[in-house]
Amino acid sequence: MFSWFWKGKADLSPGGSKVLRYGAPPKQTGSTGSTVSEFREQREAVYDSMFGEASEVYHEVFPAIPHIDVYVYPAREGRKCWTLVTGGMSDVPMNLPVKVRALKQGPAKRVELIFYCTEPRKDYQETLRQLAHFPHTYQTWIGPGHTMPNGNPPAAIWEFAPKLDTLLFMPSIVSEHRLLPDRLTLGGDPVEFLWMVPLTGAECEFKLEKGYNALLGLFEEHRHPHVFDPERGSYV
Repeated sequence: MFSWFWKGKADLSPGGSKVLRYGAPPKQTGSTGSTVSEFREQREAVYDSMFGEASEVYHEVFPAIPHIDVYVYPAREGRKCWTLVTGGMSDVPMNLPVKVRALKQGPAKRVELIFYCTEPRKDYQETLRQLAHFPHTYQTWIGPGHTMPNGNPPAAIWEFAPKLDTLLFMPSIVSEHRLLPDRLTLGGDPVEFLWMVPLTGAECEFKLEKGYNALLGLFEEHRHPHVFDPERGSYV
């Protein structure tokens, strides 16, 4: 299970990133309202056109706001990997800060998470589901360049990938998936994918010290693949 930090006064990293800490989440139950089924139908129609038919849908069994499912799409012609996508995170807009909302080309208020892998492990699906709840549980937001360590001190996200203890969120590098905002609008807001990218602790420290753009340069230098490799070495 992914561990959160306690939210307190924001620290500032050498690279200019705000560091927030979160603790145990409050319990949430209930319903997001009558528009949920409509949003789900719209979202699934776009997903079907992008990914084809899902081989499995990991349904959330307990009532929560919002209700999060994870769709599992197998490899097919033109796609050599499995694709895992959340559904429901975009039912509710995230709580963006006033300064961020004021930006002309700021981050999306409604997002879904996407992850590319060679096998659709339940561990990946559960992590995606937990993360999709995070901004709504804490009335906050996640966007491109945000990193989230697994605890303090950070522990491995998954036991089979012991070097990877932090998650980075960024736009997908798959060109078709970057077009989601042009194809899906919910409640008047375009929906975007955030790509979940596991990092080593050293890579996270590099990003905090040098900044997000420096980390992207490191990815480009090492030709970071979009398909997750649990055995990859650290770029730092």
